[in-house]
Parts: sequence; C-alpha cells; structure tokens
Amino acid sequence: MKKKLQIKTILKYTLLIILTVIFLFPVVYMIISSFMSGKEVIDMLDFTTGSYASLKLFPEDFSLEQYYKVFFRNSKYLSEFWNSVIITLPTVIGQLVVSSLAAFAFGKLKFPGRDKIFFVYMILLILPIQVTLVPSYFMYQKINLLNNVMSIILPGTFSAFGICLLRQSVRYVSDTSIEAARVDGASYIRIFFQIILPQIRGGLISLALLTFVDTWGVVEQPLIYFTDKAKYPLSVSLSASTANIDIVFACGVMFMIPALIIYFLGEKDVRSSFSRI
Repeated sequence: MKKKLQIKTILKYTLLIILTVIFLFPVVYMIISSFMSGKEVIDMLDFTTGSYASLKLFPEDFSLEQYYKVFFRNSKYLSEFWNSVIITLPTVIGQLVVSSLAAFAFGKLKFPGRDKIFFVYMILLILPIQVTLVPSYFMYQKINLLNNVMSIILPGTFSAFGICLLRQSVRYVSDTSIEAARVDGASYIRIFFQIILPQIRGGLISLALLTFVDTWGVVEQPLIYFTDKAKYPLSVSLSASTANIDIVFACGVMFMIPALIIYFLGEKDVRSSFSRI
C-alpha cells in the first residue's frame, strides 16, 4: 500500500515538473536569448521559412546590445511601450471602478429587473471581440473616436467579465454585516468602501491582473481603430514578426516585466480569490 502511494506521489510530482518546464521554457529562453548580440539573433531566426535556422539555448557571447538598441538607439519601441501604458493603465483603473460598483449592485442590492439585466451581461460574455469590431468601428466613426485611445479604453472599462468576476466575490460578503451597517445608519457608499472593498481585495487584484494582461497584449483594435502608426502600442510591433528581429527578445522581456510585477505583488490574493469562486 505504501509503495503504491509512493509511486503515485512520484508520478504526480514528475508530471508537475514536466509541465512546469514546458510552460516556463519559452519565458526562460526569451530572457536568455535577449542577451545575444543582434547578429546572433538574426543568424538564429529565419522568419522567411517560419522556423529557426538554428536553435541556441545559450548565447555565444553575453551581450547587452539588444537592450542598448531598444533604450538608446531606437526611440520607436520606448514610445510604443508608453503608448501601451497610456492605453492599459486607464483601462485597468476604469474597469476596477465600474466593475466593483456594478458587482455590489448585482450582488447585494435589490432592484427591479436585476437578474434580467445580469443575464444580459452573461450573454455578452460569450460574444468574442471579433464580432463587435465592425459595428464598433462605425460607431466610433460617427462620434469621432477613431485614432483615439478612448476607442480601446472605453470598451475595456465597461467589461461584462469584470462585473461577473467581482459579483462572485461580493456574494461571499456576509449579508448580516451589511444589514448591521444599515441599522447603524451607514449609507450604501460607506458600506461599499468600508465593508465590500476590503473583503473583495483578492478579486480586485485578480481582475486587475487579467485586465492588464488582456489590454497590454491588444493587437486587433489598434490595427483597426488607429490610422496613425505613432499611436500603436508595443504589442502591435511585437506581432509583426519580420520587423527588427535583432531586438525581438529584448522587446519581449520589456513587454513581459510589468505583468510579472503585478502578478508577484498580488499572488497570494489572486490564489485565495480563485479558490473561493
């Protein structure tokens, strides 16, 4: 019996180690390759055939050439990095504000048509973004929002997914604490800030991380809504595989760092939040 348990344990951890290596390898490989020289990267990558000319696990000579080109020789990528920040930061903040307020209303307040309205939000979750791109384009054209960052920020702010996610967190807040606060004369605004928000902190951090990753990597909307290429975020340039491949790994590392920082800062809250949903 003990031998069977030991075998199961060994197999379980072996599988976990294999999966970990598979998922972490692209990230580790990108970081290592970012310290290759530009010439070495070009010799290694051959995008004309869509494959590697030669796969190198370690650079021949440690070099900061890629980072030097990104930060000091080509301002295009730094400019696009800040374009990504300008698009992503307001979207994350806006979605946290709107989704938390709506989740409080759908989760704890009673008003006519509440469940029907929430059902409509659930329907919106199954619609892929590609379905709404063309109607959104014509709408933005009518209200003069084409080539404007608000054409990406506004749809990201009013997200059905964010409301549904935080509503699940709000439902775990005790009704008795809200009723006691109401008896003491607390307004709904005070209840929201002093009771609801502190108890859904994990859900807020989870939503912030998911929204950041989704908006940070946006490609389709800028290509369709922006006519000025100077307003493109970094994700658009990284999706163009044939452009400046000698610095592609350094750009990838620069693009990845903000999301990793946010995740590691809120890792515990993210895990606790998803374990309750």
